[in-house]
Amino acid sequence: MNVEDLGFAMEELLDAYGSSGDPALLREPRAQQLTDRLYYAVDWLAPCLDAVEMARRINFAMLLAPFYWHRYEHDGSREDAVRAVFLYRQVCQVAPHCLPEWLPQLLAEEGDQVDTLSSSDLAAYAAEAVNRLKEAEANGDPQLLDDAVALSLFAARANPRQDVTRAEALTTLGNVLTRRYEYTGNTGDLDRAHVVLARAAEATPVDDPHFLKCCSAFGHMAIRMYQRTGDLDTLDQAINALRQAAYRAPDDDPHRAAHLTNLSSALNSQYQHIGLDEARNEALEACYEAARITPRDHPDLPSRLLNLASAVINHPDAEGDDLAVDLLRDALSLTPDGHPDRPGCLHLLAGALRARFERKGDAKDLAEAVKVGRSSVAAGATVDYLRPNRLAGFARSLQAYADHFSAPEALTEAVETLGEAMALLPEDHPDRTDTLITLGFVLWNRFRTGKDPADHAQALRAMREAASVETAPARDRARAAAAAGHLAAGARDFAAATESFALALDQLELTAWRGLERDDQERLIATFPNLVTDAAACAVRAGQVERAVELLEQGRGILLAQALETRTDHHELQARAPELAEQLGQVLDELDRLAHADSSGDPVEVHNRRVANERRAQLARERDALLADIRALPKLSGFLRPPSFAALRAVAAHGPVALLNASEYGCSALLLTTAGVRVVPLDRIPHKALTEQLVAFVHSLQAAIAEGRPVTAHAAVVTTLAWLWDDVAEPVLKELGHTRPVGPGGTWPRLWWCPTGLFTLLPLHAAGRHRARGGGDTVLDRVVSSYTPTLRALLHTRERPRPSAGPHTRGLIVSLPTTPGCSDLPAAEDEARALHRRHPDAELVTGPAATTRTVLKALARCSWAHFACHGAQDLGRPSRGAVILHDGPLTLRDIVRLRLPHAEFAFLSACETARGGVVLADEAISFAASLQLAGFRDVIGTLWSIDDTLAPEIAELVYENLSRQGSRDPAAALHAALHAVRARRPHAVANWAPYVHAGP
Repeated sequence: MNVEDLGFAMEELLDAYGSSGDPALLREPRAQQLTDRLYYAVDWLAPCLDAVEMARRINFAMLLAPFYWHRYEHDGSREDAVRAVFLYRQVCQVAPHCLPEWLPQLLAEEGDQVDTLSSSDLAAYAAEAVNRLKEAEANGDPQLLDDAVALSLFAARANPRQDVTRAEALTTLGNVLTRRYEYTGNTGDLDRAHVVLARAAEATPVDDPHFLKCCSAFGHMAIRMYQRTGDLDTLDQAINALRQAAYRAPDDDPHRAAHLTNLSSALNSQYQHIGLDEARNEALEACYEAARITPRDHPDLPSRLLNLASAVINHPDAEGDDLAVDLLRDALSLTPDGHPDRPGCLHLLAGALRARFERKGDAKDLAEAVKVGRSSVAAGATVDYLRPNRLAGFARSLQAYADHFSAPEALTEAVETLGEAMALLPEDHPDRTDTLITLGFVLWNRFRTGKDPADHAQALRAMREAASVETAPARDRARAAAAAGHLAAGARDFAAATESFALALDQLELTAWRGLERDDQERLIATFPNLVTDAAACAVRAGQVERAVELLEQGRGILLAQALETRTDHHELQARAPELAEQLGQVLDELDRLAHADSSGDPVEVHNRRVANERRAQLARERDALLADIRALPKLSGFLRPPSFAALRAVAAHGPVALLNASEYGCSALLLTTAGVRVVPLDRIPHKALTEQLVAFVHSLQAAIAEGRPVTAHAAVVTTLAWLWDDVAEPVLKELGHTRPVGPGGTWPRLWWCPTGLFTLLPLHAAGRHRARGGGDTVLDRVVSSYTPTLRALLHTRERPRPSAGPHTRGLIVSLPTTPGCSDLPAAEDEARALHRRHPDAELVTGPAATTRTVLKALARCSWAHFACHGAQDLGRPSRGAVILHDGPLTLRDIVRLRLPHAEFAFLSACETARGGVVLADEAISFAASLQLAGFRDVIGTLWSIDDTLAPEIAELVYENLSRQGSRDPAAALHAALHAVRARRPHAVANWAPYVHAGP
């Protein structure tokens, strides 16, 4: 502990005494040891020729004098009184306001000098502190930082005025303490920096030019505090302060580049923690501007080039690593050996070279990455806060080197290096997770080559520990837990694998945080494509079939579950805690109303997007806090949590639900009935074969339709329906007892398909061996099929009261025989006219009148809706799914924000409206699903492109069947219509098979 730290320890002791008034604190042996060390650290009688020694002497006197005086007041010790007065005499020469009120006058009468330093004198001490700080930043000498602490602390304490001069001294002190933390890793300095910078901000008027420096200093400190604690509120404070500093500073402000650099660092941290893409873009812009306005000979240029390279690496530009390498080589040319920025430059350069090797495959980059990474570790201090990161980066280079060059000794060095990094990281440090993940993969790689069971066990232990660090980003914890699940499953410990995968799903829900934009949520969920199916498969292998159902429900439709929060009546909460229910309702409603903006570069749009993002994050945190309060109430611990199996089983009251799951750990159907759940192994179709079959089906069907080859399309569909029957549908129906076709006049059983993963793109309802003359072994001949994206969605739809028709409600028919930019659909006009003749009171919107605005307004007042137009889905970006109207696409995002109080039934006679995506398959993102979420109980849609000439026939049959029913049953109506079309057109399987029903 150096002398400055002794002073801070004394200050803490005095604060504790001031708070409690307990004299025992002044008598403790530790207190005596502390005062003795501090008192004898100074030669009180020697002349002060140096400003630093003068500042240090007075700083210590300001602390020791009140200590001795208070102890004298309690114990009456003459020695304490003499020392106190002696020290007060030192202080009164420059800071009489620090003495007891009665003492300055008494000392003056005895001939002591009683004087107060001028603002200019105090400012000179603060300016000298800045000089020492800059010198330390150039050569890394920690003693200069200690001197800067003494100078700035004196400039603040010796100032009796709450003016800007004092605030400037506090700001300098905060900057020095933050830098000292960076050099030493002493978290006490960071805590003190937080306190003094908060005081500086309070003392500075917002219109004073110094306020921007204060904001920048606070933001820099808050970044470091966030990096140590993982606290997102602290990071938000950093960003808010730094935006003020960076965007309010005039163009000619000499500190503007520093403000921008700090802001970019905070934004990069935000992107890395929660995945907010807007933060990544803003960080890159800020970095570019900071580097652009920094002169070539400026001492801070290397650090700004380093920050720019970091932002470039974070950005999804295929050529970004080339630019980053060039920037870092330039920065290195400006940082000689011993420069504080050199270790960081070397560390980042190693990462950029490694990334370029992964893209281009040039082994020279990989070899250099190892060399540079080794240099970064050697160049840095052994105690600075970034050393663990440099060690972990070096280990990643060693791992890549070992894989490429088959060099097992590099893995051993990587393990040793990571062990050193782990020893430097406290157990609650957020960086432990990423470091442990690296260690886990290194050990796993070593196990694969050496087959030492100890490596496998240690890898699994590292991943589990990584997943348990509560301060780490949820995304990293999910990654660690998923890796632990795979390691356990590889060892055939499926119970342990299930436990790890379950934790990963918990963290995945947190990763898709409601404070993010929808695009960010989707992108993050998409990075875990098979997590839920792997979790369920392992649970089945472990004999935990009910848990498998729960996991499937938890990990699928995460965004759908969030949307359902605002569309569910929380009766129990309303009864038990009406105030909390009202507050939660307000928060959820506003979250729903906040638009998810497009990524426009217009400055006004950018500003509005940032404001919306800040508000969304604030609301999400309010939601989290409210949920914590609610779940603490009796009988509400499970509020808005994934439902238990007991709750989910109720979904089978109207008929069984078949959950189809495919994973590398096994494929199976989970049949949910009122009696429980049964497992049907789907052994005939391994996961890899299913993937190949699906890809072949999707590609061949799309190509055949696009190229106008109906025979090829028919063959692709018939072949797929055949193997789907043999390998999936027939085993399911057999287990349910549906082994024969239903005869004339028979009662049709119901079956709800709830497919997961790859199964979501397959026509399960149409599976079968269809004969050329009609009939055959088919699902269509044995059950009436419906689909549901999740069990919760089906329960929600059933529990939702049927709407009562309002005075102005009626049907809506949307028809576009001609659409700008699309091929004509001449049969759409016939389809609409026939339907309008059947329902003349329906609102008919057609041609140029069918705009997005008109249709959205009409949906709000209709009870049923029929669309006869073009539709489109993007398998890679399913949220772009839409029906195409006269003025452009009506997207599913436009629909999902609606609340349609009168909605009952929708028929989407358009292409691909019930189709989800290959990406985000388990999120059930389709136009049909969005209509259901908006309020329509029953929706008929399509899985692929449909035949314009057949569409009116199927629509006519469906509506005819509905008109004959005593109670409306769209599923039965569609089923009967498909039966009829198949009988009339046995060779048109590819044309009727895409039609599906979703609903209760």
